Amino acid sequence: MKMYIDLFFIFNVIMDYIIIMSTSILLKRRTSYIRMILSSLIGGISSLVLFTSLNKIVIEIVSIVIMVLISFGYKGIRYLINNILYMYILSTLLGGIIYLFNIKVSNSMFLTYLIIIVISIEIMILYIKENKKMRSIYNNYYKVDIYFKDKSKISVVGFIDTGNNLYDPYRRRPIILLSNKYIREDNYILVPYYTMSGEGLLKCIKPDIIFIDGIGYKGNVLVGFSDSPKLIDGVDVILHKDIMKGWKWCLNYLERYLVNLIICFL
Repeated sequence: MKMYIDLFFIFNVIMDYIIIMSTSILLKRRTSYIRMILSSLIGGISSLVLFTSLNKIVIEIVSIVIMVLISFGYKGIRYLINNILYMYILSTLLGGIIYLFNIKVSNSMFLTYLIIIVISIEIMILYIKENKKMRSIYNNYYKVDIYFKDKSKISVVGFIDTGNNLYDPYRRRPIILLSNKYIREDNYILVPYYTMSGEGLLKCIKPDIIFIDGIGYKGNVLVGFSDSPKLIDGVDVILHKDIMKGWKWCLNYLERYLVNLIICFL
């Protein structure tokens, strides 16, 4: 059977693109179309080693590591190995499916290419849906700086939870929930709360001001200390849904903070 190098290269680029997209969907990895295309081209180029006398195993191992790094970056050895294993397993599965289809079902290369196109379209649709979902989730994460009245500050990662409806019943101030590993001795405001699991009193304090990256300064907010040191993976503060409101409603608190800051430097 004749083998055309150009068609062989294009075939492998498409295969690698499908594998990278599938890995991104299964592991919920953030990537981009440009990264996936570049990675697929590396895979396509490495497949041409079949036509050379180079060590095929070494080239394959090096190329898959490079492809993973280009597609998903490096966030630790476990992260890298996990990505490599998934890509290798998916590569083996997809290659096996196409081989069986080509040998057992039909010897027609046309039908082989047709099934690849169908698989590509299905995975592309799934990838677009998952990407939209992941973006909506990541858009709810913010860097948060909490300034306390004793001039101390903590920087944490916050997550806006639309289910957080906690308010101070006295002044209707929204309450953000902070991990209790940051609990401090202060004059607490005890706020009653009611949930599906029960009711109780939440220890809250009034910070000087908080700053949420991408939203602005917020002053009329209480910080409540959660019963648990762990809220969500990688998150130390659950933000209130009303925190998304414009910053004009706390302009007077921002002004007071800036005045205090200027006084500190004088």
